Amino acid sequence: MKILWVLLLFIPSSLSAENHNTPPPASIREIENFNAYEVGKFPINFKTFPFQRADALQVYSVQSEDHHKFLSSFDDQDISVQIFRRFEWDLPRWPYFSWRWRAKILPQGAAENNPATNDSGCGVYVVFEGYHGDILKYVWSSTLPVGTVYEKKPGKFYIVVLDSASTHLGNWRTIAVNVIEDYKKIFKKEPSQNPKGFGILTDANATHTAASCDYDDFRIADSPF
Repeated sequence: MKILWVLLLFIPSSLSAENHNTPPPASIREIENFNAYEVGKFPINFKTFPFQRADALQVYSVQSEDHHKFLSSFDDQDISVQIFRRFEWDLPRWPYFSWRWRAKILPQGAAENNPATNDSGCGVYVVFEGYHGDILKYVWSSTLPVGTVYEKKPGKFYIVVLDSASTHLGNWRTIAVNVIEDYKKIFKKEPSQNPKGFGILTDANATHTAASCDYDDFRIADSPF
């Protein structure tokens, strides 16, 4: 049975008690900022599932705005193709994960907790133990409230809503999560392996509408950003 519940997952513990000590600055590792790619082209360091490269080329391309490059996505053809950026991620060393996204078109009527409407304007995956391992998917949802956690595949695949609806549509939003803490709260256990990287999916195939999102500045850090 599918499970839907709302948790206050992302309130920093520092808000619950006074802390007069200034934390040391985070050590940050840049994973992807898209500056190395040609504008209008697919970012070659991203992979797809077998035989899906041609589909990915129709949805994702590097674009530039004010001399700054980013990944742009647009899907109104029911393509729904994931792309993956693999890298060696020592999660205990680098538990914090940050990126920027900008939803431009949200799929109409989409809700990730219903298989019939399971689309997301913006989606970022953290994938453990290879493509068939545990998955956390962070989304900008069309309708579900921020803080919603949905169990898509029991014990294996959870969707977490970090942005919702059109309040910030068209604006860049900076996201920062603690992957280890999210994993422990949601899976009720410690992660047994490191993530293999992160994935991206912008899709609207369930609702047969359109979705568009921009992505940039994927980073990991050893302490809060």
